Amino acid sequence: MKLTKDGEGFEDPDQVIRQLSDCLSGWPDAPTKFRAMSLQMRAAAHAQKKDYTRAIADREESLRLMPPRTGWDIISLASDYREDGQPERAVELLRTVLQNNMGLRGKGTTPGMPSYYHLGRSLIALQHWSSAAEAFSEGMRYQPDYVWAYAYRGLAYDQMKQTEMARADVDKVRSLIRESKPDARERDQKVFQEPPFTELSTKYRETSPSHVKQD
Repeated sequence: MKLTKDGEGFEDPDQVIRQLSDCLSGWPDAPTKFRAMSLQMRAAAHAQKKDYTRAIADREESLRLMPPRTGWDIISLASDYREDGQPERAVELLRTVLQNNMGLRGKGTTPGMPSYYHLGRSLIALQHWSSAAEAFSEGMRYQPDYVWAYAYRGLAYDQMKQTEMARADVDKVRSLIRESKPDARERDQKVFQEPPFTELSTKYRETSPSHVKQD
């Protein structure tokens, strides 16, 4: 089950799904921890194939077998719900994580950028622009250099007609992209020209490389 070079997915998600499905069906009395972890891995493969319905089913069953240990367990499930067109459920899950003080390393640890970033993404999907901007801003307390938090917050500000704040965030996005490593720079520049940022990057054109406002 080899990973891609960037470590963000499997080289062959179909093979991963087949292998894990064979393991799960062929060992019905396997230890609970083994089944739970196998389901999480299969869920990741399903999500990579954008089969979010199956990914959600696997993650839900995994969490039934082994309750979440860190916020990451819920963040992954919430992300699948959002991508499956159920952002309300994603917001519900993520707010519960924050209310229960379930951080990235377990109960009582920092929630970090991912918790607020995915909450913001889900609120964007619901067009709750102000709440989304607040979520991204909160996440920046933990990771002030995360480019996509600025990109999505800029999108929220633009929708609220707060054009100066939107422009500042777009400028910050461009600044962070320029400062990144070459491979990441090329990838991120391309992504920032694609939906949902296409109109944003066009509307707030860069005036000069040195014209960058900081957050």
